[in-house]
Amino acid sequence: MKRLWPGRLLCALTAGLFVYMAAVEVPAISALLGGMKLPDQLPLGYNEAGARALHTAFSNDLAVAQEQERQSAASAYQALHAGSDLIFPPLLTASLGFCAFAALYARGKHAETPLMVRVGLGLVLALAFTYLGCDFVENAVADAIFGPNALRVAFNEQLVFVLRVLTISKFTSVAIAFGLIAALWISCWRSRSEQPAADG
Repeated sequence: MKRLWPGRLLCALTAGLFVYMAAVEVPAISALLGGMKLPDQLPLGYNEAGARALHTAFSNDLAVAQEQERQSAASAYQALHAGSDLIFPPLLTASLGFCAFAALYARGKHAETPLMVRVGLGLVLALAFTYLGCDFVENAVADAIFGPNALRVAFNEQLVFVLRVLTISKFTSVAIAFGLIAALWISCWRSRSEQPAADG
């Protein structure tokens, strides 16, 4: 298991970046919006009314920010997508893949890998890359609705449904992937516990 330390380091970096985003960057932006949550914080996303209210909050903050000569919430949100939230999705995708492969590695070289386990591994990888695509596109759509340039034009209600679908798909993909990884590890532990009995 010593060979797995790079993957463990990857998972630690992913978790650390997530904590930093969730505890530092996102709350700072939310505070500028009067405590309203960003789309990234809502697994079911915003409906049209909620997105319109968030758009208004971004617009109001932009006006205040220009008067106070500070960074607006919209600019900070866009910077988040170009910074930490640009790095985090690939890290999480790689971490999900590592956790799935690690479960197979832990079964042992001589242990037979059942078909369902191989299928589970494939599904985790597919879901991980689905999440990656959804997250990147979601960020682009969010910037097209709430970015500084988008606030200078009328609210684009047609993109709200797209954003919501992407947000739900992103969270669903990750949730199912974590569930499958847990199932892979449970299968691994059962296989290892049955090996001594089979050998005896």
